Amino acid sequence: MVHKLDLVIDGTTKEGLREGATEIAKSVRADWDHDKLQFKVYTDGITNQLIGVWYDDREKQILVRVYGNKTEMFIDRDAERRNIEVLHKAGCGPELLATFSNGVSYEFTKGNPLSEVDVLLEPIWKDITRELAKLHHIKEGDGKPMLFSKLRHFLSLLPDTMNDATQQQRLVDKGYTKSKLEEETNLLEDHLGSLGCPVVFSHNDILLGNVIWDKSAKKASFIDYEYGASNYQPYDIANHFNEFVGMENIDYNRYPNEEFQRNWIRSYLSYYQSVLPEKVEESQISRWYVWVNKFALASHVFWGVWALLQACHSAIDFDFFGYALIRLDEYTKRKEEFLALTTEES
Repeated sequence: MVHKLDLVIDGTTKEGLREGATEIAKSVRADWDHDKLQFKVYTDGITNQLIGVWYDDREKQILVRVYGNKTEMFIDRDAERRNIEVLHKAGCGPELLATFSNGVSYEFTKGNPLSEVDVLLEPIWKDITRELAKLHHIKEGDGKPMLFSKLRHFLSLLPDTMNDATQQQRLVDKGYTKSKLEEETNLLEDHLGSLGCPVVFSHNDILLGNVIWDKSAKKASFIDYEYGASNYQPYDIANHFNEFVGMENIDYNRYPNEEFQRNWIRSYLSYYQSVLPEKVEESQISRWYVWVNKFALASHVFWGVWALLQACHSAIDFDFFGYALIRLDEYTKRKEEFLALTTEES
């Protein structure tokens, strides 16, 4: 049973998070000794605030996620809650425990978030391909790719000029004005929409912090489905590869090379099609390699625009504007190369 609580949690302070998490625990874990609760504030998220709370066993903790300021403007929270429940039933996510006015509480997923080193280890990346293939078989969503409609929604919320004059001048100097970003969105939709890629239910945000590796069980799990929706199938892979570079010390030399990508795609298609890896056709791998790298461009623009929006509204201590420039710079750097990729059949 999902507890629906009339509660607003102050996510701006650790004290507020702890008080809120205590109230959640009283509802969903009534048998705990609430005078002896322990807490851990997780700082990996840059959209929301996340706190874990437990009584005697840390691995039985529950997680409380408090939504960031004005994130309801660009995330459908009802759809997110529905995603958590559907994915839990399919064995692809944690159980939803409670909802409250500005957040959700759900089960803890045993394990640790991935690092830039972890994601290159074969047992880990191969299990990610298995988990993603399983996710992409779930019959959920409306069958319409969310990518460009969501990106255009972000752009509609973006002011014509940034409040900070210095930031606005940097956008002008780099050619990243709102009108130019709208042009790039149109270009990408025309190009990517013509590829004929399949559409499946997708996670849409498989950054390293959203992949949990349980070392003892040798199992990968995905968390945080707030962007979960129907989308072009190669996008999830492209977005994941873009995240190999990290979030703090971003280094695009860590973007996976062609050999790694082809091995990864072979494993993914093997699981998705339920065939042995050696039965996956080379022509298929080549086609997906092209698709994935083209969609990597859309991922850069999507999160670049998202970060500009966050720079306008978020109270979280993170350099969203700087991050936006990094993503848009990488888009500009790779655009010509990736758009030019072709397969023999094209």
